[in-house]
Amino acid sequence: MGLTGGTRITATAATMATLGGLGLTLHGMWRDQLTCSLTGVVLVTIALAAIILTVIHSWITDTSIERTALAAAQRAAQAERTQHIAAQAALEGEQARLYRDLAADRAADAQRLKAERAAMESDFEESRAALAAEAMEILASWMVNGKVCPPEGHAGNLIQFPKPTQERERTPTPQPQPARSRAREHGVVGP
Repeated sequence: MGLTGGTRITATAATMATLGGLGLTLHGMWRDQLTCSLTGVVLVTIALAAIILTVIHSWITDTSIERTALAAAQRAAQAERTQHIAAQAALEGEQARLYRDLAADRAADAQRLKAERAAMESDFEESRAALAAEAMEILASWMVNGKVCPPEGHAGNLIQFPKPTQERERTPTPQPQPARSRAREHGVVGP
């Protein structure tokens, strides 16, 4: 049992007191002195009680098993923490890889869509040009065959403004009217 410094001193003193008490008891019995024998017995009893209390104290406060269990639990918790941190780092690495893959896929899709759009626009322009050429050929053949006649010169419906001399004759010029006097009520001054 691992005793601390104070406990060792107490156990040593109690052992010495026990040995002294036994010696005193034997000396008192040999010399036939009752007080010396009684003092030795009391001293042995007190020393044995101190030794017993020291053993009980060390037995109660001995935490070596608990410390060993605590150290093992702490090592297990540290190992689990390390494993958790490693798993979290692996998860973050995997997420970063997935994000990079998604970004690369988006960029590839955007490039592919641009290429497809350019191809579709060129196809559309080609088909539109072909349709326009075919329409022009049909129109030209109709014009040659007489099915369609080009439009004749057609004068538009323009609004004809009257000439300045005509306008003066139509509208009479307004005559100036005499100015009316204003009413002035209750001493209000007006212009």
